[in-house]
Amino acid sequence: MRYYFYYSIPVLQQMVLLWAILCVLALPFLLLRYRSQGSFLSFRTAGFTAVVLLYAAGVIAYTLLPLPARDELVCTVGATYPRFFLGWSLQFALRDHGGLLDALTSIYVVQVLLNVLLFVPLGVLAGWRWRLSFTVLLYTAFGCSLLIELTQLTGLWGFYDCAVRTFDAEDIFNNTLGAVLGWALVATWQRRARLRGDVLALLGVAPSGIIKK
Repeated sequence: MRYYFYYSIPVLQQMVLLWAILCVLALPFLLLRYRSQGSFLSFRTAGFTAVVLLYAAGVIAYTLLPLPARDELVCTVGATYPRFFLGWSLQFALRDHGGLLDALTSIYVVQVLLNVLLFVPLGVLAGWRWRLSFTVLLYTAFGCSLLIELTQLTGLWGFYDCAVRTFDAEDIFNNTLGAVLGWALVATWQRRARLRGDVLALLGVAPSGIIKK
């Protein structure tokens, strides 16, 4: 956990900087909207857009940053070998720790949980704001995660001479799982609200609690 604490400090700093850059890049689109529609975004829409950009900056910072200097990256054979199989995190945790409890609290399992949590907001946004179906959400989450892993594997698509991080199929699975969980939470909540309305209608009670005549 101490590793993640010290690692997160520069990542958070670069996330804020990247968020500011994304907000600046979004300004031309706001100007185009103003010229075409004669109005800027509402305060609510602008706030939501800022939150989405902050989340995007967080995902990029967590998965790609901090980047090493191009002339300082040492390409070592086998240092970032691709992992195309699932379950290696738990396997390594059990190998390096004596008991199951120690294994479940190891850095390997923490990494799994963080990768799941990383894409939960994407699933929430997809189900709540963008109204995506489960199938579209599944392909979107898988595609975004695959794009991140390929960017790591190719060294930012050839910018570096070798991979900057390890391509991990388990990360793709965990990211996609996180998005599905976020979408499922929204779907469950929405279904609960509809179910409550159906029950009240069946009992002849208005949503305000007034009995219908």
